[in-house]
Formats: sequence, structure tokens, C-alpha cells
Amino acid sequence: MFKRPSFFALLLSGSVFVSALVAPVIAADPPSAVGSMLKLLKSGRVPEQRLGTIVKLICDRGNEHDLRFVFDQIVEPDHWPNDLQSSALQQLSDASTTRKVTPAGDLSEIDKLFGSDQKAIRETSIQLAGQWNVSSAFDSLKSIASNSETSFEVQTIALLAMTKIAPDKTKSLLSNLAQGDHSFNERSTAIRVLSRIDVKAAATLAAKALVDAGEHDLPTTILDGFLDREGGSNVLATAIEVNPPRGDVAKLALRHMFSIGRTDKELSAVLSKIAGIAGDPKPPTKAELAALVIEVNEQGDPARGEQVFRRNDLSCMKCHAVSKAGGQIGPDLSAIGASSPLDYVVMSVLDPDQSIKEAYTTRVVITTAGRIHQGLVADRTANALVLKDATGKQTSIPIGDIEDEVEGKSLMPKGLVKFMTHAEFIDLAKYLSMLGKPGEYAIRSTQRMQRWKLLTETPQELIDEVPTLSSFEDLVLRSKSWLSVYAKVNGELPLDELITQTSQPVVYVQGELNVSNGGTIQGTLNSAEGIQLWLDDEQLESGAMFEKTLGAGVHTVTLRIDSNARQAGAVKLEFNRPNGSKAEFAVVDGN
Repeated sequence: MFKRPSFFALLLSGSVFVSALVAPVIAADPPSAVGSMLKLLKSGRVPEQRLGTIVKLICDRGNEHDLRFVFDQIVEPDHWPNDLQSSALQQLSDASTTRKVTPAGDLSEIDKLFGSDQKAIRETSIQLAGQWNVSSAFDSLKSIASNSETSFEVQTIALLAMTKIAPDKTKSLLSNLAQGDHSFNERSTAIRVLSRIDVKAAATLAAKALVDAGEHDLPTTILDGFLDREGGSNVLATAIEVNPPRGDVAKLALRHMFSIGRTDKELSAVLSKIAGIAGDPKPPTKAELAALVIEVNEQGDPARGEQVFRRNDLSCMKCHAVSKAGGQIGPDLSAIGASSPLDYVVMSVLDPDQSIKEAYTTRVVITTAGRIHQGLVADRTANALVLKDATGKQTSIPIGDIEDEVEGKSLMPKGLVKFMTHAEFIDLAKYLSMLGKPGEYAIRSTQRMQRWKLLTETPQELIDEVPTLSSFEDLVLRSKSWLSVYAKVNGELPLDELITQTSQPVVYVQGELNVSNGGTIQGTLNSAEGIQLWLDDEQLESGAMFEKTLGAGVHTVTLRIDSNARQAGAVKLEFNRPNGSKAEFAVVDGN
């Protein structure tokens, strides 16, 4: 007779998760969809490698009593490792937002986690204090928000939590922080949060702050507060029309709006007027379009056009990939020149709304709290709608919080040509028209590194000398300060762009190689001048060509590039399989 395996045996085999969801709940336990899992968790018999998965399933399906047990384990000192604490807190947050389920009982102990030395634990716990409306935490949150040593990121989270607990008490603090005797960043943070509870008062303070903005003060934080609110951009437009900032500040504001795919009509018009930038151009007539096509063909320069495409203020590469490297929001443009006529290419830049593919049509969502979200649908479940914006950020919106949802337009901003000269537009169109055609802009056919990561906060000791193994592991491999950068279509990574971004003569870049079948792999640099190279944590001898036997898995390739010792203005790295090697691999692309 068949003997059913024990529940613990199923856990070790990995099949516990389905069984646990349908297992009968012991009568003494409160009604729960995860009663058997909770009993097992309480027993302390869960293997450490399975603990995170069990906790996640409890948070995903458990009731308020189940979540209470998880909460108690999180706040108990030195009980769970940091990674599990952090992930469990986030899962409790998800349960609160998507399922509207909060741990039962008094949650005041959440403030024990505010002082954690783990960034994720500290920030999520502060956020949860607001989500759960823990009134006893208000004074602690106020101390955090008022401390001059608190980062602006944490200060924002604390202030947002305070607005949910006691909006009236928080409003006076925000109004004070938004005054001129505070730094521009402090004012910006306060204004952004204030816009959640009093958008008109925030707009008045925003206009004053933008008037006072210095040459290096960015208006992005202020703008985000109003762009997140239903009708917020119109209220801000009215305020800055009465009290306008300098033209350069208006230009920076417009660039930020366009970089996140927002072209709110009233605000865009007011900012454009202040900046001295013409309004959105009218679509060309058939005769005008024909003339543009001739001009692009005869006068456009694709090399200059690629430089326009790579400009940070236009944000083209945040949305679009070329040669499989770049943003994943809009369509890959690698073959657009070979697959589309030139008049289509020109019109796609001038008026992106005229040629939106169905998969790239946005959704605009307004929540019951008056917040507005715009992006592509990344996922939709019975509990939540997930939108992905023009920067790639994903936002999960509970279905029950959606008041209205309509079809939007293209995430590519209409009027992008306002930030280009006519010559730049002609060059850009020429570049796009060449993509995918034979020659320098052909579709990539080799395993060359296109997507790199740039180390943005480089300790001085890494600049001064080649790191030892221990410092390389600590300061490079374990660093979190990486920013995606992309090679040109031909595989060359411009060194001058890297130096501009880091303001250092020595830069570190890192690529990834995914090996599906182990074997010997050969790498070739266009020049080894000024370059030290590591495969994973092993430094290889200097040389333009190198070979290494690698096992299956993802491997990192790190370069230290000293611009003072290098004549070549770009770095190009290509991989192939030597004769006799059985290696199967691919460079890791994407964003």
C-alpha cells in the first residue's frame, strides 16, 4: 500500500508549497489559507534555505494573525538574518497595499527598526509606519525628518509616513521646511510631500523655490510631486506663470518631463514660453515631409546623429535598445533603417503618437487618492496592475485603488525636437535610417560587449593604483554604485563619456558573460593600453588578446582604464570560441 510522504519530506523535496496551500487547517488555529505552513514555521524545523520561500508564501496568502507572527519574528533582535528581515518587511508592505491585510494587534514595535544599519530595513520600516498608521511612531519619524544628517531619500520616506499618520501636524513642518532659509534640496523634498496633502499651497511654495534655484539646483524633485497628482501639473503651471523662474530652470524642468515621458500640455506650454523654446511643431505637410526626406538623404550625418541619440537630455537610450543594449521600454531600433522607409522614420521622431505599436501604448491610471500613474502594462493580476514608466521603474497599483484607467499615448514625448537644432534633427533621422543596413550600422553578428556598467563612486585608492585582490573584491565587485552605459552601434565604448560622468581620469567598467556550456573562451580588446582586466576576481596578464577556461554560469569582466596611458578614444571588447573549444556563451545585453 502506498504510504504518503511526511509534510517535512515534501518540504525538502521542494513540493511542499502546493501541498501546504491545500492542506487542512488544524481546528485550534485561526482560519487561514496557510495554516500548515505557519505551524511548520512555528516549529522551527524549516531548513534555512527554504525559510525565505515559506515566509513569502505566508505573507502572500496569510491572514492578519499569520502576518502578526511574521512581524514578531522580524522585530525580535538577532532572530532572523538581515536579508530575510528585509524581504519579509517588503512582503508585509505588499500584503498591505495589494490585499489590504495588516498584521493584527499593536504595531508600535515597528520603530525598533528605524535605527537599523541596513538601508532596506530602515527605509521599509519607516514606510510601513505610515502604511499601517502607527500613531505612536510620529515623534520618532519627526526626529528623523528634522535631522540635518538624514539623507533626502530617507527624509522623504519619513515625511510621507507622517502625512498618513497626522497630515495636519505634518503640514506645518513641511511649510517651514519649504521656506527660503533651508537648502534647495530640503525645500524640494518638503514641497514634493506637501503636494500630497495640499497641492495649491505646495504650488505657491514651489514657484518661490524655483525662482531661488541656483545654477546647479535641479527641479526634478519638485516636479515629480505635481506630476504624481491628478491635475497637479496644471496647478503648478498657474503658480509659475504668476511667479516665473529663470529660463535655464524652465529648460531643466522641460528636460526632466520629457525624460520620463510626460508632456502635460499646460505645464509644458508655460515652461516652454519661459525657456524661450518654441511650442510643439505642427506635423509637416506632404510636401514638407518630402523635402525633409531629401534633406536627410543628402545632408544628414549618421555619426553626428548617433551622438544626438546618445545625449542624456534626450533620454533616447533610456527607452530604446540598439544592438541589444539600452532601454527596454520602447521598441528595439537595431533594424529600423532596414525595415522602415525614411518618411516613416522622420514622422516617428516628429510625432510619435502617429505610429504607436499596440505593445507600446501606455495606460494612464488615476487612483482614489488622486495620484496619477502612466506607463506600459508590465503585468495585471486580480490584485494589482503593474505599470512600467519611461525610466523602467515599475509601480504596482492595487486594483481596488484604481478610480479610472484610460488608454494613453506614446511614452516617447511629442515635441522632442524642441531640444534639437534643425541640423541635429536631420542627423538623427539619418542615423536611424542607417540602422540595420549593411556597413557600420548593421545588426550585430558577433559576441561583443554592448552593455557595460560604470563604477560611479570610485574611491581614491582605486584611482591612484591598481587594486589588490582584497580591495578589488571589497571596493569593486561588492560595490553598489554601478550605472549602465552603452557602446556605440559598432561596439566602441567612448572613453570621454565615461570620464565626463565620473570626473576621473581612471574609470572602472564591468560587463557580463553568460556561459551555458563551459570551455575555453577568447577575448580581444581593440587596444590594451592603460587597461587592467579581471575575469571574476582573477586579474589577467595585460594584452589585447586573452584566453580563459570558464565554467557554466554568469561571469563578470572588469576593466580598469587609465585615460592618461591610453591613446585610443574608445574601448571595444569582443569574444569568440577558439578552435576545439566546446564553450557556448553570450554577452549579457539589455539595460
